[in-house]
Amino acid sequence: MVSMNSNEISVWIRERIAKDLGSEASAIDPEVTFDRIGLDSLALLGVLGDLASELDIEIETSVLFDHPTISGLAAHLAAA
Repeated sequence: MVSMNSNEISVWIRERIAKDLGSEASAIDPEVTFDRIGLDSLALLGVLGDLASELDIEIETSVLFDHPTISGLAAHLAAA
């Protein structure tokens, strides 16, 4: 597992989502739920898969139900 803190994970997710949406990472609010950000389920699964590769861990898709925001997901993964 690659060690990243919550902030680093949050920045990575925001940059990855911004790339998909064609926007700036700074425009992505980490407290807004993924569905309100504008990602469809397929795009979100792509982000999750890339994040799992980046961190060198397996991430169950069900984690998105318990942690539906960038901040929540990042905190959860940093604590794991």
